[in-house]
Amino acid sequence: MNIIVVGAGKVGGLLVEQLAQEGHRVVSIDHNEKKLLELQNSFDVLCLSGRATNAKLLAEAGAGSADLVIAATDSDEANMLCCLLARKQGAKHTIARVRTPELADEIDLFADDMGLSMTINPEKYAAQEIFSLLRFPGLLSVESFGHGLFEMIEFRLTEEGPATSMPLYELASKYNSRALVCAIRRGHETIIPGGNDRLMVGDGICFAAEPAETERFLSLCGIKRHMPKQALILGAGHITYYLIRMMREIGIRPVVMEQNPAAAERMEQFFPEILVINSDGTNRDVLEEEGLDTTSAFISLTGTDEINMLMGMYAIRKNVPRVITKISRTNMSDLIDNDRAGSIVCPRDIIASRVVGYVRAMESAGDSNVEALYRIADKSAEALEFIVNAEHSELTGTPLRDLQIREGVLVCAILRKGKVIIARGNDTIEPGDHVIIATTIGQLTDLSMILK
Repeated sequence: MNIIVVGAGKVGGLLVEQLAQEGHRVVSIDHNEKKLLELQNSFDVLCLSGRATNAKLLAEAGAGSADLVIAATDSDEANMLCCLLARKQGAKHTIARVRTPELADEIDLFADDMGLSMTINPEKYAAQEIFSLLRFPGLLSVESFGHGLFEMIEFRLTEEGPATSMPLYELASKYNSRALVCAIRRGHETIIPGGNDRLMVGDGICFAAEPAETERFLSLCGIKRHMPKQALILGAGHITYYLIRMMREIGIRPVVMEQNPAAAERMEQFFPEILVINSDGTNRDVLEEEGLDTTSAFISLTGTDEINMLMGMYAIRKNVPRVITKISRTNMSDLIDNDRAGSIVCPRDIIASRVVGYVRAMESAGDSNVEALYRIADKSAEALEFIVNAEHSELTGTPLRDLQIREGVLVCAILRKGKVIIARGNDTIEPGDHVIIATTIGQLTDLSMILK
């Protein structure tokens, strides 16, 4: 596919990287020539220097015949105008990064008028993931499928218990568990497990279940649900704004620490009922005075990865039950594990997964389309949601046990008319189903590709 990515910052640069690795023809546009040179030296992409709203530059980049134009600059207004210009020139699809709360809340009212196929909001998505991670201590990630009907959760198994004492098939049978272990990250190896595999202490576990079943399975693994009553948040940016809106709905009491006076004042204006402290959150005396030793959760959301990592490590040392650390650069998260910095959230990784999933859906020409894509097991595997569209297929109507499914692929669940079916051997795939798979095979664009 022909794709133009406007903006070569943290989000745009990662999108160029991911889409180029998927085999697409990518053009990158940015006014920063240094960033463009870095991309050109690393990937087989065409780079053009200029502004996002330059109609002549968009035409030179090939917007008139582009399959997709993604505007991911730091300016919401420039992104929306860029997409409008691209559609006027003939681009088939456009995606705009819109992150300002005032615009993001109203974008649905005029997205169709501007010809937007999709909007992306890294901060809002990150806040949603952080909010999900707060439900249980020690979770690494939480992803939702089928509009919340089904979720995929990652955590690290830290103690012996029922989950480690028997094979997976026996665990499901004895405890009537409707959760399905999709992937196991053991050392540097990723395992798509079968019924005879066992869980071991130290494993990174990725499992799928309905929300009501999540708590039962985590309990078998020694993790009890406990929503925090209060949270100490470092940083008063967009993620904090979206997160506090969610916290207010269930009664979590946040305390926000922000060094920048203007940012602290803005947060106070948005939420006059919460405590916003204009102070250096990296100061140990200030942290202890504001209750780091007694808080239920510590969330580090500053604009500097190094500060977030160090503060997450410090909160872990102070035995804070729930620690969540935001990282913007993927290479930074590779330097430290979750045991030392808590749950790590990377907004741009979330966006990259969603955009790559959307692109795969666009290029699918078979009986099924990619509806959602998430990278799991330390990004060594993928979880995908496909929609089965055709009435007749080599996949439909045949029990799963009789299908010749490739090694490294696990059919996790079938979502059918609002109901979740945890996939077993006798189940069948039918037209209209949403099918969720976990796989170590990359770049699957159609459900039929799971067959040998």
